[in-house]
Amino acid sequence: MLSFELERPATLAEAMKLLEKDGAWAKNGGTDLLVWMKKHVIQPKLVVDLSLIDELQGIEFTPEEGLSVGACVTLNELASFPKARELYPALVDAAMSHSDHIIRNKATYVGNICSSVPSGDMIPPTCVYEGVVHVASHHGERRVPIMEFITGPRRNVLKPGEVVTRITLPVPEGPSAGCYIKLGRRNALDLAQVGVACLVTDGPSGRKYRLSYGAVSPVPVRAVRAEALLDGVLDVDDKLMARVCEEAKGAVNPITDVRASREYRLSMVGELTARAIRKCLESL
Repeated sequence: MLSFELERPATLAEAMKLLEKDGAWAKNGGTDLLVWMKKHVIQPKLVVDLSLIDELQGIEFTPEEGLSVGACVTLNELASFPKARELYPALVDAAMSHSDHIIRNKATYVGNICSSVPSGDMIPPTCVYEGVVHVASHHGERRVPIMEFITGPRRNVLKPGEVVTRITLPVPEGPSAGCYIKLGRRNALDLAQVGVACLVTDGPSGRKYRLSYGAVSPVPVRAVRAEALLDGVLDVDDKLMARVCEEAKGAVNPITDVRASREYRLSMVGELTARAIRKCLESL
């Protein structure tokens, strides 16, 4: 590992000023950042540890805004929050599938989003819950929908001096059921070969479906044509499910790498889509 400077600011304003410097990287839990540094994927001159900043702590829920998760909230803290377990089960599924208990005590939800890797477990459920990323700088705050935040593998819209303070997820309309299903080469401590998040809601305008995928596209993706086929449908028969799964395959663009081939990933997108939809319908 190359040498670098470490700063631990106590205020958000100080952190933003430090992150304006050339070669500065923010650190939340560090479970991605430190691995990348050891492998020389990145070579930061300055690491800015955000863990002492009070404004970035805490998780809360209000009926008006929904779930608000601070930048330093760990995956275990998120998964144990009662309102997250009640209203955002796909988010909890993803948090629990991320890694073991020890790593989840360090890894953060916001950090997983900001790492912006295609296999990030927290990305698909954030998409189906239509999360919004809150970004602060000396110029003010801006809100970025999750579908616009990530621009490519390990790339996002953050500019020098900007800090993600929290992510908010609106309350699902009406009764809802959600899940996240992760396929990996083993059951623990592995990156996803395919990840599928599904949300089904029974709102004022009828039954709605949302489907999002991980590890099969360089940017967040929703299977909007598959969702449209399901719109308003209460009982999904085998014929419709087959059409939905084919549309889901058409929404993604996986690659072949050391974890899986493109063909295998496409096949599993179809299989896991059907499993996720059925699981949600059984829970409603």
